[in-house]
Amino acid sequence: KRAIRCFTAALAVEPTSDRAYVCRADAYRIIKKNQKALIDYTRAIHIRPDMFRYYLYRGKLLLEMGHLDLASKHIRFASVLTPNTTSGSSALQRAVVQSFLQNYEEAIFVLDRAAGLDPSPFQYILLGKTYLKAKRYHEAVDNFEKALMYLRRCRSTVVPVVNGAEDYRADLMNLGKKPKTLKQEMPKSASEVYFLIGKCHVESGNYQAALEALNSAIRINPSYAEAYFQRGLVRIWVKSARPLLDLNRALAYNPSYFQAYLTRAAYFGTKGRFSKALFNCNEALRIQPNSVRAYLYRGALKYETKNYPLAIQDLSSAIKLDPLCSLAYYNRAVCYQRVGSSKEALRDYGVVLLLEKDLNQKVLLNRGLLYYQGEEYENALVDFKLAVQDAPDNALLYHTLGLCYHRNNEITKALETLTHAMKLQEHFIQAYISRGNAYMSVNTERGYTLSKRDYCRALHYDPTNLTAHTNLGIALQSNGKMNEAWKQFTAAIHISPECHAALEARSITNLQMGHLFGAFCDINSAVQLYPTPTMLTNRGVIQQYMGESMNAMSDFQQAIDADPSYSLAYFNAANLYFNLRLFEKALKYYDMAVSHCTEDESAVLNRG
Repeated sequence: KRAIRCFTAALAVEPTSDRAYVCRADAYRIIKKNQKALIDYTRAIHIRPDMFRYYLYRGKLLLEMGHLDLASKHIRFASVLTPNTTSGSSALQRAVVQSFLQNYEEAIFVLDRAAGLDPSPFQYILLGKTYLKAKRYHEAVDNFEKALMYLRRCRSTVVPVVNGAEDYRADLMNLGKKPKTLKQEMPKSASEVYFLIGKCHVESGNYQAALEALNSAIRINPSYAEAYFQRGLVRIWVKSARPLLDLNRALAYNPSYFQAYLTRAAYFGTKGRFSKALFNCNEALRIQPNSVRAYLYRGALKYETKNYPLAIQDLSSAIKLDPLCSLAYYNRAVCYQRVGSSKEALRDYGVVLLLEKDLNQKVLLNRGLLYYQGEEYENALVDFKLAVQDAPDNALLYHTLGLCYHRNNEITKALETLTHAMKLQEHFIQAYISRGNAYMSVNTERGYTLSKRDYCRALHYDPTNLTAHTNLGIALQSNGKMNEAWKQFTAAIHISPECHAALEARSITNLQMGHLFGAFCDINSAVQLYPTPTMLTNRGVIQQYMGESMNAMSDFQQAIDADPSYSLAYFNAANLYFNLRLFEKALKYYDMAVSHCTEDESAVLNRG
């Protein structure tokens, strides 16, 4: 602060001193007042726009502040400003600038020439790092090996060991053998070279060589936290025993090692030890409270533990820190889908599709299923059409697309799509059943015949398929073949006594055949298994036919309580009141039925 006051006093005397502005900016950087430092660098550039170093200083500060694009522009402008020297004084500076600008070939050319003129470990290490950034791993390893060779020359002296008088007999016993020498020591800087060699081998997939290089790095520098961490990662990838030991050692030497905590959290998560994984995520967030990755990890872990509201909170924090993180939006949409918040889930899926350049098939599938569940079949159809473009051989996707066409009353397209799905996957039972349902919707004699053929094919491939038995029975029932339909429903019930759909269908068949008691027994069993408003209403109708008016009205009221918008329950209750000559109550319930379903012509006619 005292230095800043002195520089400020100098500027008061000479306001055009670019050097004073630069020195004051450096002082501001030291005390972390980056914004004031940025202003002073800008003033120095305004005074001396030809000084490329000022652009480099400002670019470095912008890089520290996270403004990568602006930093790159400043450094690129500095290189254009001094084309012959790029950064002015040495090949090293030119190479560093070109490497930052990702002009790796030019940086390699400059460093290779400098290493040829003045070979040194530092030159070869820098050249190897540049090869590593350029993803030319074999050349990088060669240069790191050259650096090690020069480092060995610095410690190449062999010193014989002189034993004391008490070991004279041992020397006589070892007469004729090679004299003992002190173990050749490498300088501590060699540990970084071995570490970089290990990274090259990791990137090229040679994990055994990577382990050997990392072992050498740790042998030279036993407190090298990054080497322990990298070796732990390699041991995880090769599924070696006890990889956590290295991660623990890395944290022991560097308790603020953020990446080690995240890696340990991911490892515990894959092993199902979620409490320890969450603890490591918390420690990572303690070190870096604004880490998007840590919030993503913790949100995913909370999702795995089915703690969806807390997962949504973490993912929302990640989105607040990085509003362009599509993965956070996607994961939050999945969590919203789990808790039944369809509107929020659809919004987040839409944001993901806007953020990503290419269409994400998983997002399209999930959003399409949400639309389908919400009975928005047109929107679901659009998503599945887009998804099927990236998966033309996916039979299941074509089947789902066919269901959407069917629900959207595009029967011809539904039949074509389902037929294509069956061509893609032989013996696709569910596709046969769905195509049979589509043929049933045609509501013609030929449609009933073709639907029965598809149901029979499905039963040929799987004689125990409950849906095929039930739907075949419904097709026969619609065709007036009550006995055959009854047999199909009975077969399904024998296979699974808890098949409520078959019980409901058989009760309706019994009702149509005049077997009231059998119809009541079947519908009562179905209600006990699956008490939906439809089931309760059907039981009420059957009891009305049996003359049990009070029980029938009780069922209608239960159906209304379960779903106050179910118009059919209001309609049947109104009919019962009408038959009992309670016209005011009947009119009230007809009004409710019409209000909930304006297309119900029967309710309108009865009310009139």
